[in-house]
Amino acid sequence: MKRIMAIIGSPRKGGNTEVLADKVIEGCMSRGGVEVEKLFIIDKDIKYCDGCLTCVSLGERNCVIKDDMEGILERMEVCDGFVFATPNHVRTVTAPMLNFLSRMLPLLEVKVEQDGKGYIIGGEFDSRLKGKKAAIVISQGDPTISSFLVFAVLERNFIDFKLIRVGEVISLGNISKGEVKEKKNDLDAAFTLGRILAS
Repeated sequence: MKRIMAIIGSPRKGGNTEVLADKVIEGCMSRGGVEVEKLFIIDKDIKYCDGCLTCVSLGERNCVIKDDMEGILERMEVCDGFVFATPNHVRTVTAPMLNFLSRMLPLLEVKVEQDGKGYIIGGEFDSRLKGKKAAIVISQGDPTISSFLVFAVLERNFIDFKLIRVGEVISLGNISKGEVKEKKNDLDAAFTLGRILAS
């Protein structure tokens, strides 16, 4: 049984981002033998990252903030793939999605290289998500592409977490809630992305 987690960063339910994410989920499920957890970030108690970096230093690998994120990270470790879905908010990912990415830091391990005096002179990252698949879903209101930064934020984090990006759907011109339901090409692309993610 393959496990997929669809992480939805939209603060609005029933909107274009969720419609597209649902279509990706449908594509995943069409493969059979797939279990999908749909996670709406705003439904969870996920406090703001305070940037203390305890989670990636001194071998801790645990967050000092105790909330729903602890269990989410445990479930992420056993997933085979992820959908990261967000609308374009002021040219970047939503605030809930950005905080979620920050709170994923305990999944990274920093291997530090020190000199004889204990000063850090180098190092490298490793990730508990290494080699897992991930897909990007973006909805924007502009009729022409304006989600370059949205995409870059997600793609760069995929690289840091050593996730394998299998594709993306960027849907344009979605001003009204649920408008994407009338865009067959975008829905078909999302369904196909789900099948690729679950393959």
